[in-house]
Amino acid sequence: MASLRKTVGKNIKRIRKLKKWTQADLAEKIGIEPVSVARIETGLNFPKEENLTAIARHLNVEVSDLFVDRDSDKKSTLNYIQGALNSLNKRDLEIISNILKTMTCC
Repeated sequence: MASLRKTVGKNIKRIRKLKKWTQADLAEKIGIEPVSVARIETGLNFPKEENLTAIARHLNVEVSDLFVDRDSDKKSTLNYIQGALNSLNKRDLEIISNILKTMTCC
């Protein structure tokens, strides 16, 4: 349960920050104390069902979106990429390297 609390908390924090809201902003919108938002975001507490629904509504996401472990998805994607890169020859690796340099240059 602790990892689920942390996943939900990280997702709430990530989406809240994308909206440029403070914890106090979100707390005010859902009618709880800012310290409660802090405890939810750090995974110390899990929000009550009605608060979870309100958080999702105000963040404009589905409740289920808050449960997706993006770090796990990222690790899976990185493992796939690493496996694919290991199978390439030197010339193809140089091409991929150049593409990555272009994508991350700025």
